[in-house]
Amino acid sequence: MNTEQPSELVYSVAHDQATPLDSVEITSLNLLERQHLQEWVLKQPEIIGNDVLIVTFEFDRWSAPIGTQPKDRLDVLGITEEGQLVVAELKRGKVPDTVDLQAIKYAAMASRFDEDLLIELHMEFLNRGKTPQAQITQEEASVSLNQHVATGLTKETLLSPKIVILAEEFSVTVTSSVIWLVEQGLDITLKQYKAYRTASGETIMTISQFYPVADVAAFQVSPYSKAHQKKVENLPESAWTVEDFAQIIVLPFEVPQALMDLCAERPEEWIGSNEVYERAGVPPKNGMGKMAGFGYSVRTRFERSNPPWNMDWAHGGVNQQYYSLDQETAELWHAARAAPQ
Repeated sequence: MNTEQPSELVYSVAHDQATPLDSVEITSLNLLERQHLQEWVLKQPEIIGNDVLIVTFEFDRWSAPIGTQPKDRLDVLGITEEGQLVVAELKRGKVPDTVDLQAIKYAAMASRFDEDLLIELHMEFLNRGKTPQAQITQEEASVSLNQHVATGLTKETLLSPKIVILAEEFSVTVTSSVIWLVEQGLDITLKQYKAYRTASGETIMTISQFYPVADVAAFQVSPYSKAHQKKVENLPESAWTVEDFAQIIVLPFEVPQALMDLCAERPEEWIGSNEVYERAGVPPKNGMGKMAGFGYSVRTRFERSNPPWNMDWAHGGVNQQYYSLDQETAELWHAARAAPQ
């Protein structure tokens, strides 16, 4: 006998009677991902965030300088009142174990959007289903976006999209990966929906935040310390020095070390992440994790917001991150490599 308490109790209430409702799988209700789940989010964007404005959906017009164009389709793109893009991945039923990597890929590509493209996409979204006479202009779409984003659209906020994954069920593989990625500094939220059927045949849907859960510290009274005020977004952009690079060399940062070696060998040239992972001798999935871990160290150990390299997504025509060093930084890296450790 299964005595496990359900995570959510839902009742139909009539006067003094509370009748529990049984949950049903969304697949059994013939509800589909694009025709139903996606439409709910487009009409009720608070499902993916309280302050989210929908920019566009089903975006697949990715471009690359050369080679095959990416065929990926981003489910929903929104933006918060603070100007942070929201990449929403919607899944019918249980998510596949690779959903976190898929969402990261979309976030990386979306981080290259600029204000002009966002206005164009938002105009197309607002005009969907409208007659030619009722179409809004690009200027009106710009007003809509800029009224929503209180501080105005900036390159800095657009570079770090928030990821929201909405699904009926999450596997342990996905949740453990997401928890680790959040610990490394990525902004990822898991939202869960549940369907219930009433005695009259009506369907009720609930939406709840699965992760991150409310921090216990939020419910505790503790001594105030100014040291706790320090936030990642307040970290400065600082120039990297030979001493900084010496730390990178002696610490277990094999992928960042391989990246710096390659870029220093060919300064001012863009180096693809696949070449970096090959030099480091790690598979791409492990390489991505090690790069995310180094990003955390940049903020905590080195106390700055900027990595020592420049980055550009799909610069060389392949759907991957590209890196480069300017001549001066390359020379500093060579000096750190030459110094006795």
